[in-house]
Amino acid sequence: MTEAILTIEIMGAKGDGLTTHESQRLAVAFTLPGEKVRARLEGERAECLEVLEASPERATPICPHFGTCGGCAVQHWQESPTAEWKRARVALALARAGLEVPVEPVRVAHGAGRRRVTLHVRRKDGVAAGFMQARSHTLIDLDACPLLVNELAPAPEIAREIGQILRGIEKPLDVQFTATLDGLDADIRGAGPVNEGLRLKLVSLAMARNLARLTLHGERLMEARVPRVQLAGTEMTAFIPPGSFLQPTDAGEATLAALAAEGLAGTKHLVETFCGLGPFGLRLMGKMKVTAFDSDKGAIEAFQRSIRANPGGKPCVAEARDLYRRPLFFQELKPFDAILLDPPRQGAEAQMREIAKSKIGRMVYVSCDPESFARDAKTAVDAGFKLKRVTPVDQFKYSSHVELVAVFSR
Repeated sequence: MTEAILTIEIMGAKGDGLTTHESQRLAVAFTLPGEKVRARLEGERAECLEVLEASPERATPICPHFGTCGGCAVQHWQESPTAEWKRARVALALARAGLEVPVEPVRVAHGAGRRRVTLHVRRKDGVAAGFMQARSHTLIDLDACPLLVNELAPAPEIAREIGQILRGIEKPLDVQFTATLDGLDADIRGAGPVNEGLRLKLVSLAMARNLARLTLHGERLMEARVPRVQLAGTEMTAFIPPGSFLQPTDAGEATLAALAAEGLAGTKHLVETFCGLGPFGLRLMGKMKVTAFDSDKGAIEAFQRSIRANPGGKPCVAEARDLYRRPLFFQELKPFDAILLDPPRQGAEAQMREIAKSKIGRMVYVSCDPESFARDAKTAVDAGFKLKRVTPVDQFKYSSHVELVAVFSR
């Protein structure tokens, strides 16, 4: 390995500084554009050994694990340029798809912190629980994470206690924790089947720790209280199934929902696809009729239960349907005057082809991946939609992730 003095040119999509050295593109973690650094060259990457000339945008990291933990990429960068970088990521993805569309400034929605976390548990030379080091299989035994809501503070210790009970199982374990109105909801993953004795020990732990619920691969071991989350900005609550997807911050969810509601103002009958457990549909059913679909049967059951628990809105129904294998066909879209999509990271390619063939006049698309969104947006624009507004939303503080809400009409 050799060393070199490098000048960082731009910030890459994953949060690494990028530069060119001897005609080779290099990624240098924890550096910023304009900085001069001494680095050790390692193939297509370089390890920053010393910052010789620091950027005026450099910030002091808030966590002692930053630089080792793989959870954060840009704690060393001030908030304003970070937000502009995320906005530019969205604009670049659209430009690469041939869509020259103005992108609004980023809405920062970090809120009180992330309300869910997945911790890895390893049982070698004791029991450790935490996050992996960057580009490594080495686990950081976590004491605390400043990005989590206060309610998740006990999560690392509880994860270690679970690992201790399951220490005889060689498989790597993960434990997902969610902070809810009713206490912590925990789902153990990767353990496989466990015998009755271990199940009883896990139940005893859950009761001693006053967990709302403990599940094993989604199977209930103990449920003292049915976990619910507050829909921020409303008096409504939503039930959550074991291990379900949930927007990482309540402020982020509220921001995405508000932007979607703005884009759907005046809608009479909405079809919502990839609805999850209903954070958008539950808010919208006070203003319009909602018909919602998702492939996750557990999420749909929770959505249906939440509808019953929050009466008084317009008709709202939720149905389970695999929208990748069986998207809503264009003939089925005739009753609706608007559609809302919030697909997983891979986007909604099959559903977009059907929307393109339909007569539906308004669409709001919530995305967590600028590249798959740009692909789907190009399909919509080619079918006659006008992309009216794109608003990035930053829920994932110090990460490279960015979400967005886009409004289309034709």
